[in-house]
Amino acid sequence: MRGNPQDPAAPPPGPDSRWPWWSITKSVAAALVAHLVERSEFSLDAPLSAFLPEFGTPGPGPFDRRQVRLRHLLSQTSGCAILGRAENGVDLGSEPPLSGIAVLSAPGSRFEYSSLGMNLLERFIEACTGEDYAVLRPFGIPGVGFIYPADLARGGSLALPCLDGTIVPSQPRQRCGLGLYGTARDLLRFGECWLNGRDLSGKPWLDLALRGEIWKIHSTRPSDGSDYGLLWWLFDDLGGKVASGASYGLCALLPEKGVAAVVTRNHFGPAKKAFDYKADKRRILKLAAAFAP
Repeated sequence: MRGNPQDPAAPPPGPDSRWPWWSITKSVAAALVAHLVERSEFSLDAPLSAFLPEFGTPGPGPFDRRQVRLRHLLSQTSGCAILGRAENGVDLGSEPPLSGIAVLSAPGSRFEYSSLGMNLLERFIEACTGEDYAVLRPFGIPGVGFIYPADLARGGSLALPCLDGTIVPSQPRQRCGLGLYGTARDLLRFGECWLNGRDLSGKPWLDLALRGEIWKIHSTRPSDGSDYGLLWWLFDDLGGKVASGASYGLCALLPEKGVAAVVTRNHFGPAKKAFDYKADKRRILKLAAAFAP
């Protein structure tokens, strides 16, 4: 992914180059983590303290944050919180000092969709690699990147606006969680890379045993019973995996059938009626099944 989609090295605009906001940003982070694990940069069970020294102390919460592992961030079960601040799973607010982060539930015990967890994941990856998160490119997919408020202020953005004409900017320090833009074609490439475990050049990227660990159920969202792997939604009864957040770009995979299907939409925000995230993902998997051989 590129740090700025207007980077002169990015491919020139083409017929599909209006950029919808991908709500699969977390699953892109999962691909990057998998590759770093494959290269033995760290393991899924690495404690956060391995690269974030502040987590080497118990912290201010009722549970010892030295017990928080990387897989807890990826399964949304870290229990990390900022005392006195409500977690809404989207907006981080001002970036918290690591020293003040508390663990309010036993790591691995409770699912909570967390913007703070994604902030910590970004900081962990950057501390490990010594690179800005925006320059790391899962699967070598070109031309994908973040669009920040400063980019919008300069004008000329390739981003696809919402129905009301607004463009939702990416949030610094939330880049593992949301705000990644790219084309529908690149979203399909992303799904294909997960299916075959290779990058765009054909080189192995993702060990299939590790992919199986990512696609294993690690937690369940209490509100609707949706199963969660490591930054992927899982529907074992349909044989499917879904990279999806709110309602923009979604990628549905049927690994045993070798099918990837993507949907992009230009809506984000309040709907006329309650939005059923689980039912929406299941519909997209059924759409993917229609393309199965």
